Amino acid sequence: MDAKTYLTDYAAKNHADDPEWISKRIYQKIQSVGGLLSEEGATMLVAEEKGWIQEEKQVEPPKERIQEMPITQYTELSDAMLDLIWGTSKGGEKTRYPDEPLVVKIERIYDAKKPENDYSSMETSAKVTDGRNLAYFNFQDKPEFSKGEKTFPANYMSSAVQQVRPQLIGKTIAIYKWQLYKGVGKDGFDKFYMGSTNFTYFKLVDTSGFENGLTESDIIDEMYDEVPVDELLEEEEGV
Repeated sequence: MDAKTYLTDYAAKNHADDPEWISKRIYQKIQSVGGLLSEEGATMLVAEEKGWIQEEKQVEPPKERIQEMPITQYTELSDAMLDLIWGTSKGGEKTRYPDEPLVVKIERIYDAKKPENDYSSMETSAKVTDGRNLAYFNFQDKPEFSKGEKTFPANYMSSAVQQVRPQLIGKTIAIYKWQLYKGVGKDGFDKFYMGSTNFTYFKLVDTSGFENGLTESDIIDEMYDEVPVDELLEEEEGV
């Protein structure tokens, strides 16, 4: 059974009262990766996220703020700035959920792989930059899970990013609803890791109006409601 047929059957059984359910979910999936995903690719991802045997389930990107703050610069990726973001974000001892989007340029996207220590099914690491500093962001395939009576949607960001990989290289994006981990590096000092959540989505950003453009450096080598932070905290505790 192909993805489109699977989704049609799924919608008939679970959303018979909403004839536009499929089209809305496909639109949301395309928007969650900056509009770069094809309709066919989005259909496959939504079907996967709803149980289609070949991939898996979907995430609904949180709705945009009615008055979203304009993006005018990159997020500084220095250890000092990440530590500041950590200190001003809500979350637990090991994971925090910043309110502001992470604005970065994509330098490189690696092949997807199975995570060693995470409940995600697959992850794709991306090398990102602010023009001076390099860092890595992990886009993960997060499965659906429930905690009490609340169900958290699946979000297959790794699979989605792999589908639009060529179009993303060199692009500047704003990543919303991301998470910041704090660990200990090999040198014994704090080390930060960034990744996606069950609610992450991103948008392409036009940098022409940036206050400070992307600085050339030899380091560089190559309408939605907000999801409450409390739900992201529950996500961390739920698995």
